[in-house]
Formats: sequence, structure tokens, C-alpha cells
Amino acid sequence: MLKKTQLCGIVIALIASSSVWAADQTIALKDGRQVILHDNFTWQYKAQTNNSVTSPTLKTTTATAIPVIATSAVAIPIISAPKGVDVELGTTKAIQQLSDSGMDVLLTAAHYENGTLIIPTMMTNQSSKSVVNVTMKVRLSNSDGQTIATDEFTVWRSINRMPDTYFRPKTQHQGKPITFDVPKAERYFIDAEITDVDMR
Repeated sequence: MLKKTQLCGIVIALIASSSVWAADQTIALKDGRQVILHDNFTWQYKAQTNNSVTSPTLKTTTATAIPVIATSAVAIPIISAPKGVDVELGTTKAIQQLSDSGMDVLLTAAHYENGTLIIPTMMTNQSSKSVVNVTMKVRLSNSDGQTIATDEFTVWRSINRMPDTYFRPKTQHQGKPITFDVPKAERYFIDAEITDVDMR
């Protein structure tokens, strides 16, 4: 009988101790923060309230914003360096390729003839639609970066309502050249962009 009573006491003690370990436990760290240990082997910091007691070793610091220093500094000057792509006469190298809406425009090697700078164009329609109009805006500068000419060019135009003249998908055509009546120079700079691609 004594053995049964002792065995029951041990079982009750084990159940009581296991229930203690099954509950969440809170412990305090050296810096005053509290950590909750969960029975699923995870943990988290206990939320601090305004009236919670902090450890005397925990230092409180207040952050102040960095003051804005009012200066009378002058803005960085704009450098008027030559912009755009180099256009050099006497070379066979293409100048630049531009793309917009599936239309690729290649500016091929430039040449000078009778007071006119001529830049031929070659185009590829990579889209799935026919193209009826391609317009470009081009700015020409000298070697000092000064603009000497600006113009808009229609490098491709089909005849309206005549599908035979449309720029068909997945085909290539030579476009109209870009021309400027400017003094001859060994080198120019060109800024070009496709401004409109009209598709059908």
C-alpha cells in the first residue's frame, strides 16, 4: 500500500512539474528587458509599458536632428560639353541606332556634298504592325557643343489608304536621309530621337 501511495505522489509531482514547464515563462535580462519563453521552444521580448521599471544600467539617449546649415553656396555650374553622338566625315562606321515601338532606325555613315551634311537612314520594322509614318527630331552641334541646327525629319511616310506603300512588319527599307545645310567640318555631334511612329 505504501508503494502505491509513493508511486501516486511521484506521478502527481511529475504532472505538476510538467505543467509548470508547459506554461510560458518570463525572465529578465541584465539590461532590464524581459523575455517570454514559450513552451514551443520559441521566445519573444515582452512589450515594455511606460510605467515599467528599467534597470539603472540601461542608458537613455535622446536623438537630435542634424541642423540644417544655411549656406550661400553657388550651385555647381553647368558644363557645356559636346553632347550627342560623334559624326565624323570620311568614315564608314554607322553613327547610331535608335528604337521606338518596334521600329529601328540606323543612322549610317555621313558625308558632305554641295554644302549639305547628309546622314542616310536604314530602317527595320520589328513590330507586328505596318508603319505609315516615322518622324525624328535631330539637333546638330559643332565640336564646341554649340547647336548649329535643329529640325524634324519624316524619314518614312506611306501614302494614306494605299496599303502597298506601308512599311510591312519584319521588313527593311532605306529611309529618307537627314540633311543639314551647314558649313563643312571634320566632326559634328548629333542628338537624335524618334518622336512619332504611326502604325496601322
